[in-house]
Amino acid sequence: MDIVHLVILVAAGLGGGFVAGLFGVGGGIIFAPVLFFYYQQIGVSPEALAPLTIGSSLFCTMITAGASARVQYGKKAVVPRVAVIVGLFSAAIVLVMTRWITTRPWYDGEAFQIVFSIVLLALVVRMVVRFESEPEKDVFDPQRLGSGALAGTGTAAGAIASAAGVGGGVVLVPAYNHFLRLPMHIATGTSSATIVFISLAGILAYGWLGQEANTPELTLGYVDAIRGLFLAVPATFTARLGVRAAHRLNQRMLQLLFAALAGIVALRLLWDVAAG
Repeated sequence: MDIVHLVILVAAGLGGGFVAGLFGVGGGIIFAPVLFFYYQQIGVSPEALAPLTIGSSLFCTMITAGASARVQYGKKAVVPRVAVIVGLFSAAIVLVMTRWITTRPWYDGEAFQIVFSIVLLALVVRMVVRFESEPEKDVFDPQRLGSGALAGTGTAAGAIASAAGVGGGVVLVPAYNHFLRLPMHIATGTSSATIVFISLAGILAYGWLGQEANTPELTLGYVDAIRGLFLAVPATFTARLGVRAAHRLNQRMLQLLFAALAGIVALRLLWDVAAG
């Protein structure tokens, strides 16, 4: 690895950590595209490009989400029951998706970019548009935390995590905030805790299923822990800064900032697909 790649990975890790703490998304919306373009540059085989990106992004995401969740728990911004139930449902879906879809030859780099972009653009719309049926303020309602709602949230988050390598926070944060009516700072904290379960399942699945794949040296299947650490370790330091900022900013401002970041990343990926 040359010095330029090293600097890029570390810088992306610092930015991804702050994003993870601020929005409760695990940093995957930064890690996944950075790793994707990095692997393209170093010549990773087309058949391994998408699964290697996803598995390695989930490795980075787990470490970063764990750091964020620890701080959030200390601030009483995590609902453990929600995190555990949603996390377990998500983990099961991740295992199924990884085995039968995302490690198949047809799920290549272009498919990954399109799926990732669609997820982000849908998130932008959901975060920006206010629906009249929704109250202007978050109202915590324990009745919304039934097992059915949590199972549905976990299923959606697991599918997105395994297909895009983002930990599922792009589903979890708006679902917790808009549908379960968790206040935004608790939604982000609970999302970070949930992502630890999701990412761990993804790491195990991609590591196991990629054992015979044509991947770079020092990777464990489709999980590149060595290069991932250059992203994840710096992220653990800035994740705390993001958590502190999240508790000081206006909730609506958090939603709009999240939407802006997601939109930029989506457009960049779509542009790359169109140009190719």
